[in-house]
Amino acid sequence: MAPSTSCCRSCPRCSDCPVVAAAAVRARFRRESETAALISEVLYGRPARPLPDAVERTLRELAVARRGATSVAA
Repeated sequence: MAPSTSCCRSCPRCSDCPVVAAAAVRARFRRESETAALISEVLYGRPARPLPDAVERTLRELAVARRGATSVAA
């Protein structure tokens, strides 16, 4: 009989179930990958993300307004 692709329950007798064992391996791999990614991000930093267009536009407008205010005051 071929192994089942889904487990009926999680009870002590299912401890050697290949489906439960495979799920445990996937969960462990996922946790290790997430931990490695977090450590890598802490040690090496994260690449800068581009600012949204609205923020860039507002910053440009503020810079133009600031330059205009300083040239009038000077």
